[in-house]
Amino acid sequence: MTPYNAIRARLARSPEAGAAAGFSAVFLVFALAAPDTFLTHSAISSILNSQVVPGILAIGITLLMISGEFDLSVGSVLGVSSLAFLYATVNDVHILLAAALGLTTGGLLGMLNGFLLVWTGIPSFIITLGTMLVYRAIPLTAISGGRIIRYADHSRTPPILDIPGLVLCIFALALFVLVLWMARDIWRAKSRSIPLKSLLVAGVVLAAYFALKPLVFPPTGAIDFFFALNGRMAPLNYRTGIFWWIGLTFVFALILHHTRFGNAVFATGGNAQAARLQGIRIDRIRILNFVISGLLAALAGIVQVARLKSVDPLRGTGLELEVIAAVVIGGTLLTGGYGSLIGSAIGTALTGMLRTGLVLMQVPSNAFRGAIGAIMIAAVVVNNFVRKER
Repeated sequence: MTPYNAIRARLARSPEAGAAAGFSAVFLVFALAAPDTFLTHSAISSILNSQVVPGILAIGITLLMISGEFDLSVGSVLGVSSLAFLYATVNDVHILLAAALGLTTGGLLGMLNGFLLVWTGIPSFIITLGTMLVYRAIPLTAISGGRIIRYADHSRTPPILDIPGLVLCIFALALFVLVLWMARDIWRAKSRSIPLKSLLVAGVVLAAYFALKPLVFPPTGAIDFFFALNGRMAPLNYRTGIFWWIGLTFVFALILHHTRFGNAVFATGGNAQAARLQGIRIDRIRILNFVISGLLAALAGIVQVARLKSVDPLRGTGLELEVIAAVVIGGTLLTGGYGSLIGSAIGTALTGMLRTGLVLMQVPSNAFRGAIGAIMIAAVVVNNFVRKER
């Protein structure tokens, strides 16, 4: 096999390979151009912290794009869900019920997108372009005059959850056992890519941390809800939201590659008619993916509120395009049937690295969107390059 065909075959087997190569190249450029500022904990934490919300959104968008659909309304869904969550919180609703309200709002809006798609037969690009504008009108109307709802205007103390320490210990140990059980089959599968196995190791380490910490340092049971979702961990300035991003990516990667649902998602996007003939209920898969996208958009909004502790009428505007670009950079095909959640995570991190790196190099901020556009075009070229191999 010639080097040309070998490269094409490698990219075809691993959707995230191109994204990893691009990430490495951009990282090397910034590391050589600004080593004193880019290769620091401050810069790395800034990259990861800024991409938590887009990273969570990218999970749902990846599932949709693999199944052959788009969701341009995720930014608006995030805004509406954030408003529902914070409005309930500042009106003395229990924090867990407020979070449930925010998640339910996102799930229902996503379900509406899915039902409109199935009922009308109109392409999801048009459906969600319309619902993006409709959903955006909700916070614009509810928060009139450009006001901002701030948690600090209603309470000076963070929302606290009182959970028995024994419950936390049992939950942590159960999580660790579950991760080890799922990890066994993945590690034995020789066909799995190195990035997936690397993410697997990270997931086991993360699960071990959460499992052992309550045993070594018995919890008091009082948990700051905002800190647990996206609090700052001193002294290196990393935020807890990073764990949610990595953990959700890990869980959904397992679901996508090791469940019947994941197989149905790939089949729906690859050839919907063939999938239907095989007994896959493709309309149900599409609706379910829209619901998942809405739930993850709502969760991303709640995580963002936990950091900013406020909501404004334009919260989430423009995020959908950045997230779609990151997913495409991560190796997911626009035509469906092929993609990777790990690749989307790498693509999301790449966009954050570009933003931070350009700032450190004192390049005008307007260059960021241009760089993202150029890299997205390059990613599509690479995808077309390996299409025949697939």
